[in-house]
This record gives sequence, structure tokens and C-alpha cells, in this order.
Amino acid sequence: MAARSKRALLRTAVVLAVLVCLTLTLGATEARADCQGAATVTASALNVRSQASTASSVVTCLPRGTVVLVTGSSTGWYQVWYQGSSGYVSADYVTYSTSADASFGTGTVNGTGVNVRSGPGTGYSVVGTVTNGNTLPVVGVSGSWYKVTYNGSSAYISGSYLSLSGGSGSSTSSPSPAPAGGTASGTGTINGNYVRMRSGPGTGYSILGTYNKGSVMTVTGTSGDWYAVTSGSLKGYVYKQYLTMSSSGSGAATGGSTGSFTVTTMNDTPAVTTAAVNMRSGPATTYTSQRVLAQGTAITLTGTSGSWYRISYNGSTGYVSGSYVSTNVATGSSSTAAGERIVNEAKKYLGVPYVYGGTSPSGFDCSGLVYYVYKQCGYSITRTATAQNSDGRYVARSNLQPGDIIIFYNGYKSAIGHAGIYIGNNQFIHASSGGGRVMISGLSETYYNTRFYSARRVVS
Repeated sequence: MAARSKRALLRTAVVLAVLVCLTLTLGATEARADCQGAATVTASALNVRSQASTASSVVTCLPRGTVVLVTGSSTGWYQVWYQGSSGYVSADYVTYSTSADASFGTGTVNGTGVNVRSGPGTGYSVVGTVTNGNTLPVVGVSGSWYKVTYNGSSAYISGSYLSLSGGSGSSTSSPSPAPAGGTASGTGTINGNYVRMRSGPGTGYSILGTYNKGSVMTVTGTSGDWYAVTSGSLKGYVYKQYLTMSSSGSGAATGGSTGSFTVTTMNDTPAVTTAAVNMRSGPATTYTSQRVLAQGTAITLTGTSGSWYRISYNGSTGYVSGSYVSTNVATGSSSTAAGERIVNEAKKYLGVPYVYGGTSPSGFDCSGLVYYVYKQCGYSITRTATAQNSDGRYVARSNLQPGDIIIFYNGYKSAIGHAGIYIGNNQFIHASSGGGRVMISGLSETYYNTRFYSARRVVS
């Protein structure tokens, strides 16, 4: 009897252990997901890169306000997913949230009998079940759960059982053609922010993408109050009120002056410190990057399209944002009396000790010396090295002249960190924290040669 009781207790223990294992396994499976929250772009434009480094290639560029899915993290970077593309964005230029409402396209169920719940967790009630291959509009994220539209209401599915589609995340078929008589063709420019492209001509259709002011689309037809449009690989509809048709109707770049211009920005995102700007196949950041143009590159302007320039460079034609092209570029490398005066003033302070935050002959930091010298010569400039990179006009390194302000990266090539004054003969004067004083150094020295960022000319 005792033996039978022991065997019965043992069988019960084994069954309980199996049940516990199954419960834990199932619970872990339902909670596991790639999604970890969302991030909203806070910079005016932000590069998505192939790796967690500013040295890696640019996958795409996102305008301010774009919400992306966060799928992982690396020191100082988030791994993200957006419209079929995966990459990395700097954590400095996004706001992270564990939950957000945004259109992430369409999700496809990859399990059988998957629970749809009233909230983002297994503790919430089950409102229905879906099976493998079913598709649902994804309208948000909450941790490892997707917020979806289910039977006309909001619900949640574990990210483990929902795969986001590429591109818009929806069917690749074209939207229904516009009714007979409702025709239009040409190019339209989005005139507001967070404008939605939908799969059909009405607010009841799913959202394929969200666009900000300046985005350019090809208009292929009309349907009531909606334009049928194409943007990149996406085809959908945009409400007419939010799309301004080009007067030319051809979609080609027109108007504006032509001639030679110079790239004067560091890249598509002024806050990101890689010295390059994307030349794109079309007049919007949604178009692919054909090549990267370095700061100071001479280009030929052949037309305009909204806020974008159509350009010619090295036998190729493409588009560059007008924000990053300027004719206000200093040229020539000969010295001027005003520049020599600045150099002579700066040399008066050779040997003055380096003092962080210092702006007087009792002690200078790098930008403090530049600020003080220019002030003594009658010029009002900004105080910090980062701000000084916006003073005056951009000048290419090959055109430096005495008196120009020189800007350097910091030691990690991730931001501006140093400033000095060019004195000629490939030398500059600066307040060096490493040297502990105001001193003269050579631009050809490895440390400074590899960290050269930009140069500005305040005096003529």
C-alpha cells in the first residue's frame, strides 16, 4: 500500500512537472518578439545606417516625426525597422518609448490559433483567434506586442506571431483605378506633416505610409477628393487637400537658376557628423541614394523640384536637397589684411594657459581664444566650437587663408570638439587642452589631419 502510494505520488509529481514546463514554455513563446517599443525622430532628418556606426553606409533618411519600430539596441544606437528596411539610428536623435501609436503596415500571422487580446499581455482577455496567413493592420506597438485593428476595434497580438511585411507592409497589388473621367497626372508635393497615404480613396482604408512637407509623389489619377499616387515602390491615395500639384505637371525639375554650386553641408542630417550628403534618384528622401557627395564638392545645377535641386555631377544626374547647397562659398587662398590682423592678434597670446571655459588672456579654451581674438579685431562671432561652425561662410580646406576658423571633430569623430585659427603654411594657432597652452600646430599632424571637420571665413 505504501509502495502504491509512493508510485502514485511520483506519477503526480511527474505530471505536474510536465505541466509546469509546458506552461513556462508556452508563456515564453507568446512573450518572445523582435519588437521592443518605438522611437520618434527628433532631428530634421536622420540617417538610418547599415551598422551601429557613422562610418557605415546609409540605408535611408527619415524626416522629423517619423515613428520607427525598435527591434534591438547597441551602445548609443537603436536597431530599427521601417517600411521593409532594417538598420540603426543614433539614440541621440530619437525619443524612445515602450509604446506608440503609428502605422507599421500590415502584419501576417505566422502561427495557428493565435490569441488576439484586449491588451498587451497574456493577462488580458482573449477577444478572438487568428490563424496562419491572416493579415491585420498594425497600428501601434507596446513593448513586445503589436497593436492591431481586429474586427473594427483595437486589439493586441504578441510580436512572436506576427511578421511585418516589406515596404508598406501591405499587399503589393495596385490600388483600384480612378473612376472614368477622374484623371490627373504629373507631380505633387506634400504640403503638410504626417500626411497619410492610404490603400484606397478614403479614411477607412489602411495606411501605407506617412509623409512630411516637401515629399514629392507622382500623381496617376483621381478618385473623388483623392489623388492616386506613386512614391517609390508604393502605390496608394492621398487626400487632395494635402498635395499641391506641380504647375508643369510633368514631374520634371524645372525653374530656378542653373550653374555651378558647392555642397556646403556635412550630410543629410546636420546633427550627424559624417561629411557627406546623399545624391538621390528623385526629389525626396524616400528615393534611393545614388552616391554620397563630400563637403565642398562642386556640382552643376540643372533645375529645381520643390525644395530640391536637380544636379549633374561626374556624368550622373540626380537630386540634392536645396538646404545643403549654397552659392555663398568662400574661394581663394590668398591672405587679406583683415585675416593677417586676426593672425597677429592671436599670436599675442602664445603660451597663455589652457583654461576650460576661459575667454580672456588669463586663460583660454579653444573656442574662447577664437571668440576673444575676433572680438578684439571688431568681429562678433559665437562662443562655442559647434556654433562657430555656422559663423561666416564655408571654405574648402584647399582654399584656406590666414584668419579662417578651423573646426575639428572630437576624439571619437562623433561631434565637433575643437577650434582654432589658420595662420598660413598649413599651420594653425589654438588653445590646446593636451598642450596646456595656446600654441601653433600643423594641419598635417596625424591627430589634426584625421580630425579636420570644416573651415569658416568671417572676414573677406
